[in-house]
Amino acid sequence: MTTGVSKNSRHWLRLRLVILGLGFTAGFLLLVGRAVDLQVIQREHLLARAQREFMRQVELTPRRGIIFDRNQEELAVSLDTESVYARPLGITTPKQTGQMLSQALAMPEEQVVKRLKEERGFVWVARRINPDRAEAVRSLELAGVGLINEPRRFYPYSNLACHVLGFAGMDAKGLEGVEAQYDTVLRGQVSKVTSLRDALGRTIYLTPAAFTTLPEGHHVILTVDKRLQYQVEKILAATVAKYRAIGGQAVVMVPQTGEVLALASLPAFNPNVFGRFPKESYRNRVITDTFEPGSTFKMFVAAAALNTRKAAPHSQYFCENGEWGIGGRVIHDTHEYGMLSLSEIIKFSSNIGAAKVGMGVGAEELYNTFKNFGFGRPSEVDLPGESRGILRPYRSWRPVDLANICFGQGVAVTGLQLAQAVAAVANGGVLMRPYLVKAVVDQSGHLVRENQPQVVGRAMGEREAGQLTAMLLEVTQPGGTGTQARVDPFPVAGKTGTAQKLDPSGGYSQSDYMAIFAGFLPADNPKAVVLVVVDTPKGQHYGGVVAGPAWSSIARAALDTLGTQPPSQGAQMVRAAMPQPPARTQPARAQRRPVDPAPALAQGKMPDLRGLTLREVLRLAREQRLLIQVNGWGRVVTQSPEPGLILEPRQELRVDLQPAEGGA
Repeated sequence: MTTGVSKNSRHWLRLRLVILGLGFTAGFLLLVGRAVDLQVIQREHLLARAQREFMRQVELTPRRGIIFDRNQEELAVSLDTESVYARPLGITTPKQTGQMLSQALAMPEEQVVKRLKEERGFVWVARRINPDRAEAVRSLELAGVGLINEPRRFYPYSNLACHVLGFAGMDAKGLEGVEAQYDTVLRGQVSKVTSLRDALGRTIYLTPAAFTTLPEGHHVILTVDKRLQYQVEKILAATVAKYRAIGGQAVVMVPQTGEVLALASLPAFNPNVFGRFPKESYRNRVITDTFEPGSTFKMFVAAAALNTRKAAPHSQYFCENGEWGIGGRVIHDTHEYGMLSLSEIIKFSSNIGAAKVGMGVGAEELYNTFKNFGFGRPSEVDLPGESRGILRPYRSWRPVDLANICFGQGVAVTGLQLAQAVAAVANGGVLMRPYLVKAVVDQSGHLVRENQPQVVGRAMGEREAGQLTAMLLEVTQPGGTGTQARVDPFPVAGKTGTAQKLDPSGGYSQSDYMAIFAGFLPADNPKAVVLVVVDTPKGQHYGGVVAGPAWSSIARAALDTLGTQPPSQGAQMVRAAMPQPPARTQPARAQRRPVDPAPALAQGKMPDLRGLTLREVLRLAREQRLLIQVNGWGRVVTQSPEPGLILEPRQELRVDLQPAEGGA
């Protein structure tokens, strides 16, 4: 009996051992299979996952490209400065280290110690410090503390062109001006370096060498001329100070291309230390602020009248002896005028006359003309924050609204819009897009992108633009409102503006004005358009008195910059005199079909100029280097010397012009 029991026990024991052995074997095979799976089948996947856990790609901001003026002089550069970093996980005595570091950096001890106690592998202690403090930190030779080269944006001429350039922040990101508009171009491609992290995700290693080979962005070349910009800012600042104004604007533009040679806005700021200035000073008022243009808007009313053939320069209007009631409001002139021609309305700046001209044109045609000149929409200049201005749809205009708009009330423009529109007159009626960046080049100077002049559209006809130019010439002649804007011996075409500012409590202020002068020169061959706006001058407030002299100084500086020489002695400057309505016996001569002058010129002879426009005659005189005297406006009816005579060097040429029948 005992023997049977023992046999059964040994049998179950062996069975249990077999089962246990099979279990161990199965478990071992599972472990082997899992190991094969992890080490062979999933090796690459798990390796990449592990690397993601303890390795991290850190983006490094590249060195910003240089901003040059049109003559490739540096206006904004990036300089290497040193920044202090620490690895808190490697610092065993943060309090003692912090005390020494705070003394070298002239920083509060508590602030430095707090950073050194952070549970992080990498912290900034101080960014972009001066060389003396960097050397003081280096001499301490503190464990876990080091210095890294970082580029810092530097503007070598302080506040020069500050609103054009803008500035870049601590992270080298452009925040205002060209720095913001062309940020991706100037910053270039962001580089990446690998850092190591511990199990808690803290950075434990980041090689300083990565900061010494930062890539550089592209360089930007502006249309702005540094020397002219300096003179414009100096003249504008002196004017603002003289009249204790709250601000000012100035623009110099090439009318044929839209290139901005200078753009100034006051108050200004220093982009090197922009944080010390109120944010209000960052605003580029030339493109962000709108104002009522006042009497400068009369030139565009005249443009509408000429372009629609609703009036001619000699067309007469009764100006009600200085007082005219319309729509429950009385419009006043500064002087009591009776009958004035359209030219005289512009010359003497009659509000009543401008309103009557506009009513003769009609709301829809006026509105279309204003839109064609670029008002009520952004100019699309390459700067951020541009306003579109205010130009309400013409269907909402009441008669009194139309009258007000004709002398610049009830409509709002930016300084750049006004300069762009005046440039269209100077450019024969063609509206150009203003721009400030001429080209983008790489580090080797190879061209990456070039901005070309861009035509926006035609604002008025070429012939009508010539007529309007002749009218604007009269503004700076004796008796006109803009005599203080003269730049003798160059002829100046322009318009004054004295715009009442809105009173916050309602209506118009009786003490606050915008003093404006806008124009171009030389009138017979425009090289520069200049705009000057003075915000709320004290004492005097008339545009011709306040803005006119500043305009004259800036315009002369612009001509000097462009290398425009005055006419030689003995040459009589062009001034298109405003005639009375032509006699009925002469218009047929003014309508004569012009003859191609090329064959006569090829033979060295005086061509037949009859029938040519003023602009065509001036262009021919420039090409042949003739001294020219012009009388009248319209098309050539007589000339001296007569056609067919041999042309002599520096030949004196006199032409008489008259309008076509009907004054069109």
